[in-house]
Amino acid sequence: MHVTFLFSSRFRFMLVFLCFALSGFSAGRSDSLELVPLEITKVAPIRVEQRHGVFFADFSRDAYGNLEIELPQEPKAPRVVTVRLGEKLADDGAIDRKPPGSINYRELTLALKTGRRVYRLEIPSKPFHLGDASVKMPSTIGEVTPFRYAEIEGGSIPFEAASVRQCRVQAPFDETAATFESSDATLNAVWELCHYTMEATSAFGVFIDGERERISYEADAYINQLSFYACDLDPRVARATYHRLLNHPTWPTEWSLHMPMIAAADYRATGDAVLAAESWKELKGKLLREKAREDGLLRATAIVDWPSAERDGYNDGKPGPGDPRQIGPEINTVANAFYYHALRETAVLAQALGKRADASELSSAADRVFHSFNRVFFDASRGVYIDGEGSAHASLHANMFPLAFGLVPPERVNTVADFVQSRGMACSVYGAQYLLEALFAAGRPGPAIALMSARTKRSWWHMIDLGSTLTLEAWDSEYKKNLTWNHAWSAAPANIISRFLLGVRPSKPGYAEVLISPQLGALSWVRGQVPTPLGPVKVAVKNGATYELEISVPPEAKTRVVVPRRPHGELVVDEKPAVGTAEGENWVIDFPSAGAHRIQSR
Repeated sequence: MHVTFLFSSRFRFMLVFLCFALSGFSAGRSDSLELVPLEITKVAPIRVEQRHGVFFADFSRDAYGNLEIELPQEPKAPRVVTVRLGEKLADDGAIDRKPPGSINYRELTLALKTGRRVYRLEIPSKPFHLGDASVKMPSTIGEVTPFRYAEIEGGSIPFEAASVRQCRVQAPFDETAATFESSDATLNAVWELCHYTMEATSAFGVFIDGERERISYEADAYINQLSFYACDLDPRVARATYHRLLNHPTWPTEWSLHMPMIAAADYRATGDAVLAAESWKELKGKLLREKAREDGLLRATAIVDWPSAERDGYNDGKPGPGDPRQIGPEINTVANAFYYHALRETAVLAQALGKRADASELSSAADRVFHSFNRVFFDASRGVYIDGEGSAHASLHANMFPLAFGLVPPERVNTVADFVQSRGMACSVYGAQYLLEALFAAGRPGPAIALMSARTKRSWWHMIDLGSTLTLEAWDSEYKKNLTWNHAWSAAPANIISRFLLGVRPSKPGYAEVLISPQLGALSWVRGQVPTPLGPVKVAVKNGATYELEISVPPEAKTRVVVPRRPHGELVVDEKPAVGTAEGENWVIDFPSAGAHRIQSR
């Protein structure tokens, strides 16, 4: 007998626990480190089936949590049932008991007792998660595991939809704070995938790399932070992660340099430089300046990308001195691109803290790196950057990172951008963050949007097509054999769409001044909402012969709007002819007080 039940509504019940969902913090006082309240939400299945003695439930989306079982009636005698939880289905529609890589599958036995109807599973911790590096769940919640599907077998019990609940665990998350919709259905689905990933992977109160390790890494945390803030600007999880990483740093060169980037991103989004203020000495140490030579460039190999096969042939695969997990040359283009960017970001933080001497010295160091970088790494004959001093190879990475970080002089942007665009998605899901930033920075939204909405094997749509509801650790198991299906570092479109496609960015910290500069490429329309500390910024664009932009901005924020100039050169604001400032192919309009406005370019 095979019976299927479908349900269109979701039952939600929430319990909130105040707890430290992490370990390894220093005992000193920190104003920015708050207890992250984790929430448990009970979710009903959208579909249940009885399959030859096996009860099957589909909870619609993958989530970290536990399974709660409520028996229809108390058993008259003790019984034992087998419970299976998983993220992936096999070809026969049952839970895949041997999924590839690190896709999650757990099988447990549950003893049912007389006089008791409600149970939650006692999930044993995986051996790796018992190590010091892994983030632990608080005892008030207990162990969790990621799953979308559940099966219960044995006991001859007539389970039904009301019998099971997925008890999802996550940090506070406002699902309505950000929205996005466009004329491209694939892009909309990709945004939804990345948006939900931000919500579901917050279960530990800090950003982790995924289920296999449950470790916080600096580069993962930065991308996760950007996308989390684009979806819900609550800084508690990101700040808790930053503090954990101060005490649990990881090994790659660029990962250390991501720490000033995390602090600066938090400052720009919130207007509060508290992370830098609390850890200024440690933050400056993350710059690795002791490795710099006389011309300002770092002597350091780099991870470049991960997994290692995603490096686009960097330096022809030749390792440098030191850590074999990193790649040469020792005077490395990617390491120095990050070094330059980290110096600039740390100078911004120094200025915010009133440390003028530090700000001036850091800016001067960045200037020195800029000139040395372009002298040493740029190959004028090809119009591209090589992978490092002494290398003849030019990779995507040696060019996309400089382009994303503003290291490319204006006269070189076209040839570098041409090369970057020509390589396509020749990088990992991590590298995709900076590839997309580079293309938008070069004024090439069309190719960037095409990559986000692609339906190739190296795409976000492929993750959806595989059946995942969270972003994967890699494009496919072909590229990383042990990949997880719950890795937030690949959710770059969540922040790229907000910051560049909708074009909403803070031009002053805390969004005291807002830049709205949509880049639609070939999309015919978009609309969305971006959270800020002052309230939501709403954007709607019709990209036709007449370009129409409607905005709604909190009244406390000054606003600069950038729209493309159309052939007639006419600009209308709030139904009246207006005068803007022509900058290149765009009009720039400044609103001293914001509110709602309608801008048309004809």
